[in-house]
Amino acid sequence: MNVQRTALGAAACSILSMLAGPASADGDSLVEANVKELMAGDEVAVSRIPDGIYLRSVNDPDDVIWERLPEYRTHVAPAPPVHESVALRLNDEDEGRDVYFTLARTSDRFYVRLRWRDDTADMATTHDRFRDGAAVQFAIGDEATSAIMGTGPEEPVNIWYWRSDANEIENLAAGGPGSTTRLDEQPVSGDSLYWSDEESSLGQWVVVMSRPIDANGQHQISFDRDKLPIAFALWQGSDGQRDGLKSVSEDWIIADLGAE
Repeated sequence: MNVQRTALGAAACSILSMLAGPASADGDSLVEANVKELMAGDEVAVSRIPDGIYLRSVNDPDDVIWERLPEYRTHVAPAPPVHESVALRLNDEDEGRDVYFTLARTSDRFYVRLRWRDDTADMATTHDRFRDGAAVQFAIGDEATSAIMGTGPEEPVNIWYWRSDANEIENLAAGGPGSTTRLDEQPVSGDSLYWSDEESSLGQWVVVMSRPIDANGQHQISFDRDKLPIAFALWQGSDGQRDGLKSVSEDWIIADLGAE
């Protein structure tokens, strides 16, 4: 088995055992019976990490704390093409994939942990190769905002975008397709791990992104609210996905920040 970046911890061993487990009907062998599936419009509580409990590093994807917090899954499917060039590259046979996620907060930090099945770790972009990526999108307003990159400049979204080639998080905003902008303030950080099993050839990315609860600047999502619309996107480099060619949530899932 191969592990990118660090030695195996308890969470990693558990994940690799899942990779070798029985597959679901759509071939996603990560499916677990005790992980609740969420659909568009469903609400999910944000877990609280007590003060005095710390990850080994700020964004450790393999910390044991993740085994003690609820995990959920939702499906992402090919995004509707918003440009002719995207429509030409769209794979009609791509049914998408499941993304597993955990939402958590401390008194001063908000966390999103993602993991998904990916049997190839694509960490470079050249003329014919593309990197893997993932994004978490937040509606700055309410769930009436379009989950496809926002509803114009009056109803924008804040996006945290992880790119595998640099293993870094970009803090972005958008007010509709084609308007994605890197923000001046970059308070979001993250880390990732890639695990693969040599015998089964199965693999998985695990990514953690986080930000201080308080952040300055325009288009930064506020966590001082009860309900937070959230959506996800994945880019599968080995399938030629890049830019608008990606898999996305059908619509918002509502994170409950007021839940105890």
